Amino acid sequence: MTPTSRHFFASPLGAVHYVDLGRSGEPPLVLLHQTPRSVDEYRDVIPLLAAERRVIAVDMPGYGCSDVPDHQPSVEEYADTVVALLDHLGVPAAVLVGHHTGAILAIDIAARHPRRVHRMVLSGPFYMDAEAREMLHAISQQWRMRPDGSHIQEKWDKFSGWTDDPAIVQRVVTDLLRAGETSEYGHFACADYRMEDTLPLVEAPSLLIIGRSDQFANHPKNTIFADALPGVELAMLDGGVFLPAESPGGFADAVLAYLEGQG
Repeated sequence: MTPTSRHFFASPLGAVHYVDLGRSGEPPLVLLHQTPRSVDEYRDVIPLLAAERRVIAVDMPGYGCSDVPDHQPSVEEYADTVVALLDHLGVPAAVLVGHHTGAILAIDIAARHPRRVHRMVLSGPFYMDAEAREMLHAISQQWRMRPDGSHIQEKWDKFSGWTDDPAIVQRVVTDLLRAGETSEYGHFACADYRMEDTLPLVEAPSLLIIGRSDQFANHPKNTIFADALPGVELAMLDGGVFLPAESPGGFADAVLAYLEGQG
């Protein structure tokens, strides 16, 4: 990514950093990362997509180079930040590409702002019903800095359980530490989100991308997406929780093949 591809805009949640590059034309692809990642999640995917399409990748508020919000945002506030960016860029509608919590944001945008969503690519979405909210509340604990640095080792060990690539672990830990002691804001927001109210409102055709070793994406309850979304297609890829970083070529190929097939 060149320096000129990086920009900021003033959102209701503070200054938001985004990357905008690739071929001109509409609709662009808008890439939404998972918590606590940043546009780095798509670092190796972006140039592959940008060879064919315009790509806009966003550091959600509190992550990457974006400002930390002065309060705990809701999913709706995060989603409205994306819509505000589309307004800022004069983009009437986009293809939303979201991974994990980024997929939840995409679903909310599609439900509440249907005219702004041309299509969706949902990578590893998780259905947030009452059971899932209780689970996420239970496991989402905000880390705190420890004088001996053991919090870093703890996170390194956790993420190493989800990928055997230490280079990816380092990228994830770097994003986590940059987000600081509000890094769980995105998870807290999703833990309060009532997807059972919004998913039935989604009309945008969608591609589901599932990593074969992603224990969250392969939860049995997630079969609801294939039934609830209109015109849904499915792509299975080798990879897990960090799929865009683990399999960037396969991820980009799946997205581009899906869009090419739709004309």
